[in-house]
Amino acid sequence: MKKIFIQATILFLLFLISGCASTYKAINPPQLYYTAHSSRDSILISYKYNVLQEKGNKKFAKKEQRKGIQIIAIKLTNKTDRTVNVRKNIVFYSGDTPIYPMAPVDIKNKIRQSVLSYLPYLLLTFTTVVVSDNYSAVSYPVGIVIGPGITAANMAVAATANKKLLRELNDYNILDRNIDPGETVYGIIGVRNTDYGPITVRLKN
Repeated sequence: MKKIFIQATILFLLFLISGCASTYKAINPPQLYYTAHSSRDSILISYKYNVLQEKGNKKFAKKEQRKGIQIIAIKLTNKTDRTVNVRKNIVFYSGDTPIYPMAPVDIKNKIRQSVLSYLPYLLLTFTTVVVSDNYSAVSYPVGIVIGPGITAANMAVAATANKKLLRELNDYNILDRNIDPGETVYGIIGVRNTDYGPITVRLKN
């Protein structure tokens, strides 16, 4: 009976706390369904807001909202007769206001999960479970395992999720991408809050 009680307590604590850090689920822009489109200067853009939330990255999505930025998946098609460089030749607009995509590392630094925020779980190290009957009481220092274990697990999950986020942002960083005539490319951009306005692109003069 004592053994069962202790195991149940440990499992309950693990269930209650270990889900704090979140894994990262890839956005994968080429696999998305785009419903918003616009075309100007022979550059077609399709885009999708709320991609973090849609993919189940709730912690990153909350940070995104709190920091006043928006992560947007985009699809660009060059219908001109020349090669277009995104950074040199294209300006993004939300309505009539220019918007400037952030560098991948800046996006990651804004919305990353804080690895050190899980250190307070070390306080669980001092947790004990007391099992008693009519004749005696025995104290079990279960926190020695639970505290460091949960802390390390959450820190590892958060750090790994941050790395995966940055890797995908880099993989789909199109800011310095050359788009050949007739080519379609996919990307992820981060911009200051656009209030979900319609996005267009224009070629620089």
